[in-house]
Amino acid sequence: MAGQAQGERGSALSKALDVLKLVAESDRAVSLAELAEKLDLPRATLHRVLQQLADEKIILRSAQKERYVVGPALMLLAGHALRSLGPQPPVRAILNELVEETQETCNVGVLDQDEVVYIERVEGISPLRLQLQVGSRVPFHCTAIGKMLAADQHKNVRSRLLRATELKRFTEHTLADEAALEAEFSKIRSEAYSFNNEEFVEGLSALAVAIKDDTGRAVAGLSVHALHIRMPLEKALSYLPSMREKADRIAEVWSLR
Repeated sequence: MAGQAQGERGSALSKALDVLKLVAESDRAVSLAELAEKLDLPRATLHRVLQQLADEKIILRSAQKERYVVGPALMLLAGHALRSLGPQPPVRAILNELVEETQETCNVGVLDQDEVVYIERVEGISPLRLQLQVGSRVPFHCTAIGKMLAADQHKNVRSRLLRATELKRFTEHTLADEAALEAEFSKIRSEAYSFNNEEFVEGLSALAVAIKDDTGRAVAGLSVHALHIRMPLEKALSYLPSMREKADRIAEVWSLR
């Protein structure tokens, strides 16, 4: 009986992992019909697995009938996993290269619910800079990495995130309403970079690009930040080719590709 129970648990876990893999790898909400066809599972079994995952917020049911997307609990788990990978010598070496090129502070961060957590950071050479440490948390809606990662989320996940967040105005430049942020997210998706125009701290700007897995999903962000007088948008954009190349290298260090 014990062996049978263990086998059943393993079988249930295997089914749940198969469902998660398909949902996480899709660039859109996945329908029940698609899951049933690809996994060759009885609908009753699939319904049970989906309900259990939804109860734990590992997946979310889309506004569209019987469609599913990645949920906040899975995003949080992924963030914790990447944080454990952050302080690796190869990642820090890549950041050191970028700091040497730009002379400015460079960060790697992940989205943890409504905040960005810095998992690696190398300070620039200027004494005039924002002093933060690895593990520091900053709001997602007014930071370059946060906006980049939010823009990449499925619209249903993003909508829940915006509704659950106090969109606090930190400066006169902060985008503090859903419509303005959604317009910004659309721009970010189109341009494949995110710029923080003094939205969190007056006088501070930042540029971020996505660190992507092999499906093209943004799992973390790489940013350069500096005093706005030293790094207006035009100057920041000159760093884009190097930042994208280094984001790809970090993805390879993490075995995301």
